[in-house]
Amino acid sequence: MQLLTDMKNAVAFLRRGEFREFLFRLSVYFRKIDLRYASADELGLSAERSFHYADSGGVHLEKILNRLNITGEESIVDFGSGKGGALITFAGYPFSRIMGVELLPELVTIARQNLKKLGISTVHMVVSDAALFTDLDDFTHVYFYSPFPGSVMAAVVRNLEESLERKPRKLTIIYCNPECHETVVNGTHFHKVNEFSHDRLHHPVYLYSNQP
Repeated sequence: MQLLTDMKNAVAFLRRGEFREFLFRLSVYFRKIDLRYASADELGLSAERSFHYADSGGVHLEKILNRLNITGEESIVDFGSGKGGALITFAGYPFSRIMGVELLPELVTIARQNLKKLGISTVHMVVSDAALFTDLDDFTHVYFYSPFPGSVMAAVVRNLEESLERKPRKLTIIYCNPECHETVVNGTHFHKVNEFSHDRLHHPVYLYSNQP
């Protein structure tokens, strides 16, 4: 039943003229990659700490990364990486390090299976509460697909700023569907510098700057 749903979703992209997205979804279908939606209730998650899982990888994310001119000097961490949809897309770029941070061990297991089916060995994942993950000093890019509410986002942003104080560097946040935009920018040194849109998805891009 789920494979049929995946196939219908792929065909919907073709009907909208999004041929490359159609090919991506077709690949997901035939390789039996599990990127299907899962609600917070289904996952047993508290609404105070987490939202649902939905895939945010694919052509629309590629368009953003293409504009950012990724090089081998850069690295990215995906908070709330779930089943690895965005990680699969990141693996197509020359990031020196790709990390997924996910609260649920069962989603990490699915993500690792997906990556294995695709022959991707450059992605690493860790099971952790996002608010407690502080191994951030080596990352130049951070990705969110609206993974959790403001209380968790505030802790993550605080950890990022502490990392940047320890190790000053350029850091870019890509935040898909930014429900906690104000948490990112209010009282912090992060500033929105761009925004990309695709279908119903909005991706603001933020840079860190502690200059007046």
